[in-house]
Amino acid sequence: MKIIDKLVFLTVGFGTLLACAQQPKDAKATTALPTAVEEINSENMVAAISAKVKHFDEEPLYYLRIGRENCIIEVLVNDMPVYKSYELSNLASPLRINGSILKSGTQTVTVRMYPVGDLIKEAYEYGETITQLGDASNVSIRVIQLDKQGAMGLNDELEVLEHKSPTTDANGEVFAGTGLPFYEYTFEFYAKVPYDLSENSWGDAADLSTVDQDILEQKMLDYYKSFLKEYKKGNKDFIARKYYQSFYVQAQAYYKSKEEIQEMWDEELELLNNPTVKPQPVKDYELVFYAHGEIAFLRLKTKDDLFYRNECAGKVKAIEYGEEYETFFGLYLYAPKKGFSKKEFTLIMS
Repeated sequence: MKIIDKLVFLTVGFGTLLACAQQPKDAKATTALPTAVEEINSENMVAAISAKVKHFDEEPLYYLRIGRENCIIEVLVNDMPVYKSYELSNLASPLRINGSILKSGTQTVTVRMYPVGDLIKEAYEYGETITQLGDASNVSIRVIQLDKQGAMGLNDELEVLEHKSPTTDANGEVFAGTGLPFYEYTFEFYAKVPYDLSENSWGDAADLSTVDQDILEQKMLDYYKSFLKEYKKGNKDFIARKYYQSFYVQAQAYYKSKEEIQEMWDEELELLNNPTVKPQPVKDYELVFYAHGEIAFLRLKTKDDLFYRNECAGKVKAIEYGEEYETFFGLYLYAPKKGFSKKEFTLIMS
């Protein structure tokens, strides 16, 4: 998942203990890597993550090639959001999804389909508001695999699976959700990856849906507000510690080099160093769950304007090249199972 997007959302996180390389006794100039997340800062985070990421002879990457007609959609992998499209146009490039694949095994893809509403009227200045899915509404998804060490052309793709939205007729032309304002379906595919990120991540999280929701909401609000406050200050060390776990998961899942990890951090620093950053109030939200209840999220309630649909309630405004824009942070929070109780728990970003 892309870590930051000025119009989409940011998935950030911090994590648990770092395995540290031993510092040579005779190399006085060598800087020891941090041994705990509390020791992470803006200067050592990239080196710490790079030292932890493992590389392999084969480094498979999984993608989704998505096509759709007469609908707008949201896609989740293993019940984590990976894509949303509220426009008429299709996704041109394949969508990478390793960031939601924590280990080898069966993976799930969930597709949520909605009517196009006023999009046709707005694009072509004719027609009517469409409030139901029709016979011709459809989604097709090809799961493909590439190897990071190899070429990235179409001829190098290995098709893992092709799946189409359900139909009711023998010819596969009549959509099963015809007449509905919303339709959801799920399919599975098998992925084989050389890493295992299922521990010390949201793959080993407690079920937050079982917690007193008032307590959970207050803890989440405190976390969101603290994050935005420090972001406004430009507190790079604080933000680096928050980003650490998310960066590590993404770096390992995509087999990133030290240079690529540095690029990730540099991209974050562009906004973090922007003196015009203004945190916005955390309001008009609803508490929702992902990863089968193990991740909680404060999502904006606003649904009329598609720009704000499914966005995080934690956001900032900033000015670049004389233009103001909004950045939404994907503050998806989980509580590690270790030490968890329904009254006492620590929230971490995935």
